[in-house]
Amino acid sequence: MKLKESFKMLTFVLALPVLFSACDSDNSEDGVPLVATKGVFVFNTGNQGTGVDGSLSFIDEKTNTVTSDVFQMVNGRSLGSTVQDGIILGNHLYIAVSKSNTIEVVHKNTLMSVAQIRPTTDQGSSPRDIVTDGKYVYVSMYSGHVSRIDPATNTIDKTVAVGPNPEEMVIANNHLYVVNSDGNNWQAGYANGKSVSKISLSSLDEKKIAVGLNPTKLVADASGNVIVLCVGDYDATPAALWLINKEDEAKNWGKAATFMAIKDNSLYAIDAPFGSTTIEYSVYNTQTGNLERDNFVSLAVDSPAGMAIDPNNGRIFITSYTLVGGFTSYTTPGYVNEYTSDGTFVQKYNIGVGPSGMIFLK
Repeated sequence: MKLKESFKMLTFVLALPVLFSACDSDNSEDGVPLVATKGVFVFNTGNQGTGVDGSLSFIDEKTNTVTSDVFQMVNGRSLGSTVQDGIILGNHLYIAVSKSNTIEVVHKNTLMSVAQIRPTTDQGSSPRDIVTDGKYVYVSMYSGHVSRIDPATNTIDKTVAVGPNPEEMVIANNHLYVVNSDGNNWQAGYANGKSVSKISLSSLDEKKIAVGLNPTKLVADASGNVIVLCVGDYDATPAALWLINKEDEAKNWGKAATFMAIKDNSLYAIDAPFGSTTIEYSVYNTQTGNLERDNFVSLAVDSPAGMAIDPNNGRIFITSYTLVGGFTSYTTPGYVNEYTSDGTFVQKYNIGVGPSGMIFLK
């Protein structure tokens, strides 16, 4: 996953009582004030098919405890169906909620609701990924758009058409890169899902760069290279990592992965192909393509769902579904494993259903 950082909390918020506790927070009363100061936000997708709403969890770095469903606890209502991703800009946390077609804006420390953005038809629908350039917030819309949010008004002020069913985004080289998956066209083999849109941050002009089949994830290294994870068709065409350099030259890197995260010029990759019982953990140098480390964690997770690396201390966080009867369960709460920068297991945190995206609050 991409890494997203926050700024220091406002001084006046420090006066509020800290009420984050262990993960039995479901019994807390709605509207309880709280303060999050340092830790990890985890975005839980829930399960749309069985009616399980998405949620937001917080791992408190100071107490090494997790509080689940913090948005519900503070605001007295559900975050919505299919929570996808989030980003922090200034004092606000922006959360993309795909099925509910909303972007929730909350205070990053108190989690109190500030605004709820509902895109119009012209602005796209089904928010997926969300990033910031430090000035604006950008949201990929599964309808085939990228919309820009002006944080001064918390409204969408610009929308750009991209390819079909865009997913993750990253900002590098003064441009916004977004993968076009064509995920809804799986019956036709993701025929139009073979590109990355590159959008100028100044003009919002868009061009497409050809990559492999069904691109869904991407990150950027410290040198401006963009690494794209093309998932393939889960059958004849396997997943593959592609690299786009500053000259927009794209090439198949010849390595497989299903999840990834970046730290400087080191790409941390997890390869857990659908239907396989084997999970590989590898670190590659993005400048040379060489393997830097193998089996980079001391304790594997059951069924990986996402990964992030703390940019300050290099700690590794991997989300996972749980196993029920030996099979991956998509309807029961998952967990997050924390590791030191050298891969030593630190702690397991029980989280909500479908934990995937994470960002760091510092």
